[in-house]
Amino acid sequence: MIKLLNESDISKIAHLEEEVQTYALEALTILDEEYGTDRDPITDLGGYVVILESQEDIMQLEELHNIDLTKSPLPEFVDFIYPEKGPRYTASLFLLSSDYGIIIILPYDMTPKELMKK
Repeated sequence: MIKLLNESDISKIAHLEEEVQTYALEALTILDEEYGTDRDPITDLGGYVVILESQEDIMQLEELHNIDLTKSPLPEFVDFIYPEKGPRYTASLFLLSSDYGIIIILPYDMTPKELMKK
């Protein structure tokens, strides 16, 4: 699991497709502009972006935030990221409170079918 807390963390996903990096950077830019770069994205308002790369990452997400991608809470939206080369991805926004959300990006082939129905 790769947590991206601010724009400055974008180098953590340099190994991923450019379209995934761009999507994550756009989300982080909005969070930084709206909630500040000096916030603690884990405990303060705003939220963060997380990249899941394995089934273990999905289980860890469940433990950290009680998010089961096959059940609830329901995502606000599910976007599809179609890189020119490489695997496809999904990006989902889960609001955990009125001012705190997590954007979850994971490979399309790991995305539960229940999530894609949303």
